Amino acid sequence: MTEIKKALIKTIHALFVLVLFCSCSHKISDALDWQSNKVTADGKIQEWPDPLRFYDEKSKLNYSISNDRQNLYLGMKISDEALKIKIIRGGLEFRIDTSGKKLFPIAFIFPIANEIVIEKHSRSEIPPARNHEGRPDRTAANQKMLNSAEEAQLVGFKPPLEGTQSLIGNTAGISAAVSFDDMGTMYYEAIIPFKTFYKNELTDADTNTVFSYEIKVKALPAPQAREGGGSGRGMEGGGMSHGGGGGMGGGHRGGGGMGGGGAHQGQHRSGGETVSGDSDLYVANSITKKIRFSIK
Repeated sequence: MTEIKKALIKTIHALFVLVLFCSCSHKISDALDWQSNKVTADGKIQEWPDPLRFYDEKSKLNYSISNDRQNLYLGMKISDEALKIKIIRGGLEFRIDTSGKKLFPIAFIFPIANEIVIEKHSRSEIPPARNHEGRPDRTAANQKMLNSAEEAQLVGFKPPLEGTQSLIGNTAGISAAVSFDDMGTMYYEAIIPFKTFYKNELTDADTNTVFSYEIKVKALPAPQAREGGGSGRGMEGGGMSHGGGGGMGGGHRGGGGMGGGGAHQGQHRSGGETVSGDSDLYVANSITKKIRFSIK
């Protein structure tokens, strides 16, 4: 009877371990969407499902990642004003770790941070663009800043794909683009061939590969205080406004200017518009996830 009990206990223990393993595996076993439609990285996401698969509440980023056997695809939709400003001025990093250990040795950085624009932002010296009615034109200003975004920064890619690389006529097949619609919504697309960082193409065995990715948007430097009070115009760049509180903090208190020592709360004037909740500009965003490749 004792032997039977021992055998029963061993069986129950084995079943418990199996259930626990399956439960843990399920948490990381979600597969990427299989990209069956041909994608052109032009900043227009007609090829993608609407809505995109993932939404991050904290950063307010709507995005999807997919793959076929040759390429990894990234599509994004950005409506939040603060997030758009940070991407335009500070760049966006898409990091990959095929080992699934979240070390992220591979980084695709596009657009690249515009250090000149960042420096002007920190001094509140970027004049807003205007539309035909004389009001700040966010979309025109945004697109103007991105017109020169024809290069990406590559880290950890196979030689000679290191450092700054042109996206115009890229022989490796890497491509990316950002555009805006008439409502000022930003759209982002990138195509990264597996052969540039992993292997020539995926095989059926790669469905068992758990990898990690990170989408990272850096915080902008806070504008410097103006001597003698100032006007608190920390968001003049592009004349863009960030409405609502959002889930990432308050805004910058204007009126008394930035030299008055007030917290980043409330509202201030920017290019003739009231801007609230803009402390989101000075907070970094990071989305990290484990997922598996998909094969069909």
